[in-house]
Amino acid sequence: MERIVKNNEAGNAAGIQRSPEWPKAKEAHLIIEPHCAACFEGSKKTGCLQVHHIFPFQYCIALGRPDLELDQRNLITLCENEETHPGENHHLLIGHLDDFKSFNINVKQDARITFHGLSASAIRWFSSWQKKHQNKPQELEQMTSQEKKELKALINRTFPKN
Repeated sequence: MERIVKNNEAGNAAGIQRSPEWPKAKEAHLIIEPHCAACFEGSKKTGCLQVHHIFPFQYCIALGRPDLELDQRNLITLCENEETHPGENHHLLIGHLDDFKSFNINVKQDARITFHGLSASAIRWFSSWQKKHQNKPQELEQMTSQEKKELKALINRTFPKN
């Protein structure tokens, strides 16, 4: 069985640690958005919610935007399948395009509009999701200098510094 590596584990493996302020930012976000943006399932009580970074925190830190780890503009709540609370796993499917080492730049639109309310099997069936999955961003370590420069420019356009 393949081991699934989540974003925080990927960041730690790359030597990038979360901010000590992350728990506060996560809790603040769950007050703003207490259910999965894709299906309105989950709650803080069930523990099957993840506060997902649109641009992964380790990418932001490595590309000079550590502020985005805690920036509410860069966060969205998505459900996650857990052994005791099975769900649709929108965190993995929509947030990471079925690969925790990648991300989906269009996660907000996909969660709230494109794939809103759909089951995991229905999402995987859509050719638009399959195309996104096939063309998902690669790991930061595998990007060329030019690709990193372009990603940094995209991050800065998407979330201008306050």
